[in-house]
Amino acid sequence: MLNNELSAEMVDHLTAGILKKYNDKLLSAVQRLFPELDIKEVQSLDDVNRNALGERAVVHVIARDAKRSKYGLIIQVGSQRAGENILEVANGYQEEIIFGRLDCPEEEFKAAYVVFLCREDPFGKGKFRYEYFGGKYDNRTGKTTPAPNVIFFNLDNEDEEIFYKI
Repeated sequence: MLNNELSAEMVDHLTAGILKKYNDKLLSAVQRLFPELDIKEVQSLDDVNRNALGERAVVHVIARDAKRSKYGLIIQVGSQRAGENILEVANGYQEEIIFGRLDCPEEEFKAAYVVFLCREDPFGKGKFRYEYFGGKYDNRTGKTTPAPNVIFFNLDNEDEEIFYKI
């Protein structure tokens, strides 16, 4: 019943709010997104009370693995908006990381990631995970520069059970 009363945007913001406020939920989510990194510790950098409809549901995260290496993450909960180019949004998040929005310079991270948890397949190819590594394309200069990695998870893909495992 409650699900029928909430818009998708509200569900996105509730999810982001839970990830910001509850470290165990955030840790579990990051571990499931990146099982290969052996993440042991996470910290949300966001104000837990700041979740405004009309804005994107985003969580800014510092994570550390078993060897205490630092990872920077920006996680957007929810799909792109109508008429929005999700790759341009990804470029914006990459710039946030590059210019220190995660409270430290990009060079301090072993790796940095921009993660999209999409309700709908962002590229319509039926994949569960789309990955873009290595650089950010600048339309003005026509050049690609080093940038954080971008990963899109298509949560509408029922073949993957990464988020349902206990």
